[in-house]
Amino acid sequence: MPDKTFITKTLQKLVQINSVNPSLEESGGGEKEISKCIGDILDQLGITYEVDEIEPGRVNVTAKIPGSGNGKSLILNAHTDTVGVAGMDNPFSGTIKDGKLYGRGSYDMKGSIAAILGTAKKIVDEKIDMEGDLILSFVADEEYESMGAKRFVEKYNADACIVTEPTDLQICLAHRGFGVFKIVTEGKTAHGGNHHLGVDANSKMGLFLSEIDALSKQLPNQKKHKLCGSASVHVPLVKGGNSLFIYANECIAEVERRTIPGETEEAVIQELNQIIKKILSADTDFKATVQTVLWREPYEIDQSKQIVTDLKNASEKVLGEFTGYTGHTWWEDSAIFGESGIETVIIGPRGGGIHESVEWVELDSIADLSEILYINTINYCNRIV
Repeated sequence: MPDKTFITKTLQKLVQINSVNPSLEESGGGEKEISKCIGDILDQLGITYEVDEIEPGRVNVTAKIPGSGNGKSLILNAHTDTVGVAGMDNPFSGTIKDGKLYGRGSYDMKGSIAAILGTAKKIVDEKIDMEGDLILSFVADEEYESMGAKRFVEKYNADACIVTEPTDLQICLAHRGFGVFKIVTEGKTAHGGNHHLGVDANSKMGLFLSEIDALSKQLPNQKKHKLCGSASVHVPLVKGGNSLFIYANECIAEVERRTIPGETEEAVIQELNQIIKKILSADTDFKATVQTVLWREPYEIDQSKQIVTDLKNASEKVLGEFTGYTGHTWWEDSAIFGESGIETVIIGPRGGGIHESVEWVELDSIADLSEILYINTINYCNRIV
């Protein structure tokens, strides 16, 4: 097994660092300090690495344990930023109790960073020679715009990648994507007493929202995925009008559409435009436009891929059984690696409180994860190309 003492101490150091994404919370520390901590550990292990400051304070760390050049190359990936800490008591404590370590990012996903470093330490300590390269990827900004993963795939490539997002040691093959779309309904400004002159953009938006509500009830039955659930839609933000006693000339709604593997941005836009077309057929005063604000692709990997087979075998060896395949209802950086042509699968530790006020990770599961990654790396990187 990997060095559990090293892994635990490493995780405590990482959790005690404020690496909250500053795009989510003004007091966020960003990734610079945690990246230095990771770099110091890599220095101690004698592993060469590169620091890439994408924006001030927003940092990727990428390390490589080179192989002979004849085998398959593998990336072990984790993100270093966390969500905010509002409402948490002592979020950077790293307290250990009953085999669990507490603090923001312990589960999502500093436990995985510690597991990856534990894997690297074991490879170095045991002087393991491999045919293919092992790349250790610690990226910024997964919790907001994924600038770190985007920069990484511009600079590096490999045959496969394991993203170590939390999965409770199950193998995750798929996750949902999402799109955010701005819908604007047009009205005509007029005095509230001149109803014959005004067109109420807010009322027109109401027609659209009624159709979205109907769609939200249809999607779970129409679009399903065996691992990551069903598609969904909701409206998190609506803003219209400027004052009482004035007809609103514009109303804006932000629509969030969660997608399943196989759905495309073009198809979702068409879905929204069909709603507009339907309303327009009954109301000639209705005017609305659709604009994509943000799009993130859903992701899925075929379980027959070699990286999945090797990971399943390694997991069975460490855990004594196959814990099953799963999917995630949220989006993660694996889609970016997958889009770049890197076969990507997901596995991470057990824990709880992801994005909640009490977050924890099970320490034994981090050691198990590290051993799974170690066995998988040896098997995969020694496959001759």
